[in-house]
Amino acid sequence: GREIAELSLPGMPHLGSGITWEYQGHPVMATPNLKEPVVSVIDMTTWETVRQIKTLGAGFFMRSHENTPYAWTDGFNSKDNRDVMHIIDKRTLEVVKILRPSPGKTAAHVEFTRDGKYVLISIWENDGALLLYDAATLKEIKRLPLNKPSGKYNVFNKITRSTGTSRRSSGSRASPGPASRRPRRP
Repeated sequence: GREIAELSLPGMPHLGSGITWEYQGHPVMATPNLKEPVVSVIDMTTWETVRQIKTLGAGFFMRSHENTPYAWTDGFNSKDNRDVMHIIDKRTLEVVKILRPSPGKTAAHVEFTRDGKYVLISIWENDGALLLYDAATLKEIKRLPLNKPSGKYNVFNKITRSTGTSRRSSGSRASPGPASRRPRRP
């Protein structure tokens, strides 16, 4: 392939966890950084860095949804702040809230429900839990005790490339790709 652009990204971005949305009329991509406490926001038209959003620690997982103004990212790779969840306002590119759902325990694997009304977070410990948050009020609704919960990916949001849950070029929803037309396994 050919080079499209050289991006100024500190440390090591986690592009597989990158998300997209429209910001000031342009499609942007945001990605947490595996080694630096920053989320990079890139304009996908000009390939220029729009903003480096400071966080309390290097992250791994980042998600949003087209029905919410917020993006959520963790501090999974942080030495001292693995227990945080950063809430970023997609309109201002500012951290508007920092949650510590279980102080001292790893908060990770953020995912939205199909309709974007709720956010699921794993407390990734042997004595962990699956947490359910209201995506509008940012308040915890339910806590289910579980042993190191992970892998709760929303397949619908992924195969339809729901904005904020996957990387995509622009627009609010794409038609399902070939993966959605595959026969279901029993």
